[in-house]
Amino acid sequence: MRLGFPSGLPAKTAALEFASLGIRVNSIHPGAVDTQLLRDAGLRDGGDVDAAVSSRVPLGRAARPHDVASLLLFLASDESSYITGAEFVIDGGMTAGY
Repeated sequence: MRLGFPSGLPAKTAALEFASLGIRVNSIHPGAVDTQLLRDAGLRDGGDVDAAVSSRVPLGRAARPHDVASLLLFLASDESSYITGAEFVIDGGMTAGY
């Protein structure tokens, strides 16, 4: 649902704006995800996404689509009813220091 706000509106600002309406706003920031789009991007190693990212990701592999989907499902569920204004980085630890 588009509310007419600029696309760059930060999650924290939107969370504060919409909390009184019972709307939770969080943002998800995935790193490399093993999808056909990434495989078609001209990777070395014959399109092996894990081989291409393993030296830059502490967990040694790219995310699988279900890794990101699981986070999305959690955030959409009642289990996360007290979470708003959060930024979730799902990159296998890449931004933690590599």
